Amino acid sequence: MNTTGKFDVVVIGGGLAGLSFAILMAQQQRKVLLLEKKSFPYHKVCGEYISNESYPFLIRIGIPLESMKLPAIKKVRLTDHRGNQVEEELTLGGFGISRYLLDQTLANRAKEVGVHILENTPCTHYTKENHGFDVYTSKGVYTSEILVASFGRYSMGNFSKASKQGVNWVGVKYHIQYEHVSDEIALHTFSNGYCGISKIENGQSCLCYIVKASLLKKYKNSLSALEENELALNPFLKDIFNKAVFLYDKPCTISNITFEPKKPVLDGVFYLGDSAGTIAPLTGNGMSNAMRSAYLLHGILESYFRNEISIKEVERNYAKQWYKAFSIRIFKGIWMQQLFCTPVLTSLFIRIMRFAPWVKKSIIRQTHGKTF
Repeated sequence: MNTTGKFDVVVIGGGLAGLSFAILMAQQQRKVLLLEKKSFPYHKVCGEYISNESYPFLIRIGIPLESMKLPAIKKVRLTDHRGNQVEEELTLGGFGISRYLLDQTLANRAKEVGVHILENTPCTHYTKENHGFDVYTSKGVYTSEILVASFGRYSMGNFSKASKQGVNWVGVKYHIQYEHVSDEIALHTFSNGYCGISKIENGQSCLCYIVKASLLKKYKNSLSALEENELALNPFLKDIFNKAVFLYDKPCTISNITFEPKKPVLDGVFYLGDSAGTIAPLTGNGMSNAMRSAYLLHGILESYFRNEISIKEVERNYAKQWYKAFSIRIFKGIWMQQLFCTPVLTSLFIRIMRFAPWVKKSIIRQTHGKTF
């Protein structure tokens, strides 16, 4: 078999985790190949809010956040279908940025530091060999000592998949022009789903919702019917859909979302971000969590490349650190998702939070991590 190229690390998937990890490894003078099935930039379903826990990390890898004039987000608001609401200050705060802009900025930075990026190059499968991995793609076979999967929720070939199939969800995202408070992220709940809105660059807003697939099926998969008959029952969402200027010809969507944990390491392959386990949006910071997983793996692998630990120790250490950082968040996310997708429970919880401020602060602490 003729291979197309040999690398220290091959990364599959050019999302936040994959690009961040590739930059980190290239900054340590490793030879890195990143495979992306599409071409940069493109829109992805995402809440597009990043906690400031990631701010120092992004600066450190060379992303010029200070000069990008991004909206600062300092508080969160939760509403129910009756219009009841509760607000709270965000301890760390965050900022808004579209995936379209952030992914392109990260990809440009990756090229600057020497990452070899192949766009429009789907990966089909891999084989594990004595020399490492042979990675099969539409453009040939690439060999690497380390193989990292960061392709998101969907798996392919012989890569790891969720051990069981949970409830299926559908994600929908719009970019809109709409007048609202610029320094808050609002979560508007409805039966079997919830919708977030927050500012991003250029005065635009990201409007992104997630809904149980079974509810969308009730409306014969018509998003407009779903939005008119379910989302609009929340008066805040009704106002948004009536007054906003929608900037897409059609919404960006993703289906078959599940929140079942996978494995951070399997068959010697390391998994980052949603490839290792999807965290429910209500526990927030999916973007930060993706980058944090890249940060964790990079630090451990550097010890390996300096011949300080074995590859088996890398696997054990990464799995241990991944579970410590994310397993509780996944569990709490599933629990909170059920709570806030049930109108009666959401209304009750909002009343509790009004009279028990410590509950609000506790929830926020659980959804935001420390800087890294």
